[in-house]
Amino acid sequence: MCGWTAVAVRPPAPWGELMRTAVNSFSYFRRYWANTAALGVADAVALIAAVAASGAVRYLFRGHHMIPAWSWLLIPVWWLAAGITKMLPDWGLGPVEHFRRTVLLLLGLFGGGTAAVFLSKAGEEVSRLTFTNAFVFALLLVPMVRLTVKRFLISRRWWGLPAVIYGNNEIARQVLEAMRHETGLGYFPVGAFYEEQPGIPNFLDDLPRLGGLEQTTESAAVAVVAARDMSSEELVSLLEGPLAVYQRIIIVPDLLETPTLWVSPRDFLGVLGLEVTSNLLNPLARVAKRFTEILLVLLVAPLWIPACLIIAGLIVLEDRAHPFFTQERIGLGGTRFRTYKFRTMLVNAEEALKRALEEHPELEGQWSGDFKLKEDPRVTNIGRLLRRYSLDELPQFLNVLKGDMALVGPRPLPAYHHHRLPERARALRERVRPGVTGLWQVSGRSEAGTGGMVKWDTYYVRNWSVWLDMVIIVRTLRAVVTGRGAY
Repeated sequence: MCGWTAVAVRPPAPWGELMRTAVNSFSYFRRYWANTAALGVADAVALIAAVAASGAVRYLFRGHHMIPAWSWLLIPVWWLAAGITKMLPDWGLGPVEHFRRTVLLLLGLFGGGTAAVFLSKAGEEVSRLTFTNAFVFALLLVPMVRLTVKRFLISRRWWGLPAVIYGNNEIARQVLEAMRHETGLGYFPVGAFYEEQPGIPNFLDDLPRLGGLEQTTESAAVAVVAARDMSSEELVSLLEGPLAVYQRIIIVPDLLETPTLWVSPRDFLGVLGLEVTSNLLNPLARVAKRFTEILLVLLVAPLWIPACLIIAGLIVLEDRAHPFFTQERIGLGGTRFRTYKFRTMLVNAEEALKRALEEHPELEGQWSGDFKLKEDPRVTNIGRLLRRYSLDELPQFLNVLKGDMALVGPRPLPAYHHHRLPERARALRERVRPGVTGLWQVSGRSEAGTGGMVKWDTYYVRNWSVWLDMVIIVRTLRAVVTGRGAY
């Protein structure tokens, strides 16, 4: 595998670009096939392990694995389907879309295998239990092995493509932030092209400026155009001029506060349209979300109910006071309800807070900004542990069963915090039930602050889907285990 060399900037040469593009394309396809091969091997290993594990489970209980001799065909079929759906490599796919395509591909793969067994009347030679277990193992192993391989490639700068940004504005800044945050997208920024103007701030931090909009480079395969303040004529001129040398061009329009996950391009005879799907208006999807969340809470009841009893006992042992805490929060449609939590603070918490703010005036700014303190004097010893791993929120499963809350959604806020949010953010949050977990919690939690809450909770409402919920649940488990961002 190879990396790109240092960025070399050059002015456009319209008639000579086709020859120079050959060099860029060769580098692009070399990286393309290297990343495709790495992920292809990872997928093959994961599928083989899934089938072997399912056979081992059946052998443990029945004394025979019943793995079909033709099961190796699952691998080339997967490679073909993954290539067609651009999962090999999966550059540019965010975590939600990547997860959705993985699940659907595995459903098609093992569903097709089951249908083949039925049609060939080979049911006596192939165990349906083995095939079902293989699908379940594959759901876990394929994303896990892929993630491991991608992290390895990213650590050595072997994953993805070098990208440049055209433009210097708020859109460009957010694009840069996204590329650096989600390295799995496969676009790593190496520079930017924009016109320097007196009095115009630099939005791109430490990203080096490589030249003006009329220039380009052979050392990048992706160009991202931040199209704010750019007329259609300027954009077309840019596309047909310097951007023509790039293998991939991404145009980011000036639509910062619109849905992004479920948007599809539509061609109106040469006019570009964007079709936005509002999943919140689908009653079947909302019913399915509610039913699935209740089912999940009930399925894990044998785990969280005993855990609640143990935690309640530990709280009582610490200070001989009531272990539970309830507080009024804002819910669906602006209605008020009471959340259940384990008490993590002293019984005289308000007095302790008042005394701390009087003794340490510097804490006033921290409290008034996010209504949280990193070193909160009100928190008990057992409370710090519960907060670090979010165990204080286990009783909120009762709120889910009652219908006050969802398993996934915006964080429920008390009225004084809710009304401090921007009006648009409040309106969006009130369109859904608040959740036990959500995007804010898995994106830094308390470290993200109120600004992060506004950003991530509104993003969730605009882009809600069952796939997004699944990704949040998986990331919640990771955040809880690491305790990252909680205080």
